[in-house]
Amino acid sequence: MPVFFRYASYVVFFWTHENDEPIHFHIAEGNPLPNSTKVWILSDGSFLLANNSSKIPERVLRRIFGVMQDNVDDYKRQWELIHGPARYYR
Repeated sequence: MPVFFRYASYVVFFWTHENDEPIHFHIAEGNPLPNSTKVWILSDGSFLLANNSSKIPERVLRRIFGVMQDNVDDYKRQWELIHGPARYYR
C-alpha cells in the first residue's frame, strides 16, 4: 500500500492489488483503511469523487485535490510502476 503523500492527518494512497481498476487514489484519516474515500483520476487529469466513505470534510478534499492536481503526473508514474499502463474511468 504505497502512500503518495500526507496532508495534515490524512494519507493519500493506493492499494497494490487493484490491477483491474482504472487509476484512482484513496484518502483516509490516520492509517489507510479498506473503506477509505475513493477518487477516480479522469483522462483529462481532473478528479471524480467515487465515494466519501471516510466522511472527509469538503474543505479538506479541496486542499488534497489541489495538491494532487499539482502532482498528478508523478502519481500516474507511481501507479504505472505497480499496475502497468493507466486505464481511466472515463
